[in-house]
Amino acid sequence: MYSGRTRMQIYKKKSRNYSVKLFKFSIIGFVLAIGLLGCYKRKDTTLRVVVYDSAGLIVEGANVDMFAEPTDTSNQNPVSLYSSISTDKFGIAIFNLNANYESGQSGVAILKVRASYYNKQGESTIQIIEEVVNECNLQIE
Repeated sequence: MYSGRTRMQIYKKKSRNYSVKLFKFSIIGFVLAIGLLGCYKRKDTTLRVVVYDSAGLIVEGANVDMFAEPTDTSNQNPVSLYSSISTDKFGIAIFNLNANYESGQSGVAILKVRASYYNKQGESTIQIIEEVVNECNLQIE
């Protein structure tokens, strides 16, 4: 009943099969990992501004301007980012900044926020952090 193979030959064949299976499993795992990383859903980068009056009451219908001033004013550079909306019935204005943000960027901008309602005005500066709801409470006087 001697098959002509030694124990060493049988062991090498089993070892080779195990190595091939391990290699295939590693390749499949690598492809899945790359696929999952490529499916990262970027969260919204927004600015939420709440406008109050001097009595601490919310202001509905206030005009809110959000803008970034250029750092180099010697060449009369125009404002690079500007948007304006009115507050809702809760005194809130929400700006979506996704168009100004790219994944991997460490911060979007430092913005000025100005609110006005009839003859009352208020202004604030805020640093925008990517992929979060940035909040600014603004009092007009």
